[in-house]
Amino acid sequence: MTFPLFLKKLAVLAAGLFILAFGIALSSKSSIGVSPSASLSYVLSLFLPLSMGTFTMIVNALFVVVQILLLRKNFKLINLLQLVVVFAFGYFTDLTLAIVAPMQINAYWLKLLLCVVSCLIMAFGVFLEVKASLILMAAEGAISAISDKLHLEFGTVKIIIDWVFIALSTAISFIVFHKLNGVREGTVIAAFLVGFFTRFYNRHIHFLDKFLEISPDMPESPILAGAAYPLVITIERELGCGGHKIGEEVAKRLGIPFYDYAVISETAKEMGLPADEVQKNEERMGVGLISQWIRNNNAETQIRSKEEDIFRSQVKVIRELASKESCVIVGRLGGYILKGRPNTLNLFLSADRSFRAERIAKEHHLSFDDARKLVKKEDLSRAAYCKHFTNMPWGLAAHYGMTLHTSDYGIDNSVEMIMAALEQAKDYMDKVEESGQIPVSNFVKDVEELTD
Repeated sequence: MTFPLFLKKLAVLAAGLFILAFGIALSSKSSIGVSPSASLSYVLSLFLPLSMGTFTMIVNALFVVVQILLLRKNFKLINLLQLVVVFAFGYFTDLTLAIVAPMQINAYWLKLLLCVVSCLIMAFGVFLEVKASLILMAAEGAISAISDKLHLEFGTVKIIIDWVFIALSTAISFIVFHKLNGVREGTVIAAFLVGFFTRFYNRHIHFLDKFLEISPDMPESPILAGAAYPLVITIERELGCGGHKIGEEVAKRLGIPFYDYAVISETAKEMGLPADEVQKNEERMGVGLISQWIRNNNAETQIRSKEEDIFRSQVKVIRELASKESCVIVGRLGGYILKGRPNTLNLFLSADRSFRAERIAKEHHLSFDDARKLVKKEDLSRAAYCKHFTNMPWGLAAHYGMTLHTSDYGIDNSVEMIMAALEQAKDYMDKVEESGQIPVSNFVKDVEELTD
């Protein structure tokens, strides 16, 4: 890292800490609860002769101690720089509390509005911290160390820590004040909204990327720089619609490799993980409130979730497969990963839920009702997975070259329709080439070779 870049990152980090502290100060003035991570410091400052900023320093310094105790020899001395951030954040907390001290709000609807506004501001502060990516926050470092020791997901441990803070704050509040202070409906609102808004900023605000020399999350694939593009067919599919069988048959007809579960093994090799662990975490995502909370929590940190690490590894694996030879790739958001790549046919296969449940019940020896529940659950999970990584709805026809409802045509006829589409594409491009309107694409050449 160059010194000018270091100074830029430091400036963004400092701005993020100040804005985050200002958001917390505003939330305290709403008097309907502060964020879970700030609740303990806030409650302690109400009856002990130390400021909220001081307690914030103490709590976060304890997070550094936790890292030292858990990591021992693996704790890097550079991580002691977290203490600098801790003291800066504590100072900003007291400073911003002094700034908003004159503010008085009585109407409940204004308190709710201030709570939401404070979440927007806190989220932007967190967004800047994560963008700076200069020093791991003390809480993140401690939670990461705990999750490694207990073999739990980072987001899960963060939620547990949040609840510990809430429980301690609630207990102290009742014991000392005989009522709730600092932990109320605003705490719950902040628990969900701060992460939600942070994810929104991460997706839509990119003006700092050039300033901080940040590469895009999904860089253009190096395969797009070459002149030759092997034919690649990607198939996104609903569970039970026959996508695996159809893809396998199309690959067999064309005489090209077929990749479905093989992508899992290649990803496992890339990550150095067991294949069953990759399969358990890939291409699906929880859809409940707790799962949403975990994803929101992950958005607030520099720590990536296991699903995100797996997805990034699959991006690399799928692009390498597509660069080597013609092939059929099923699932894993292949169409999105190869977006913009010439000579690629992206398919989406769907079917009636009853049709899919019958196939799943037969293949997995389940009752029809159990199979139907499984299909519904998987639909929601894959849609959430697609939305999380692409910010697009799953199965939207505009994103695919061809969509098929396999329960209308049957598995075998669906294969024939895909093969016919490939042939017609070749014929169409032949006519275009003869007319001299546009250059013939590699798609024509590869389809001709594979189908002759």
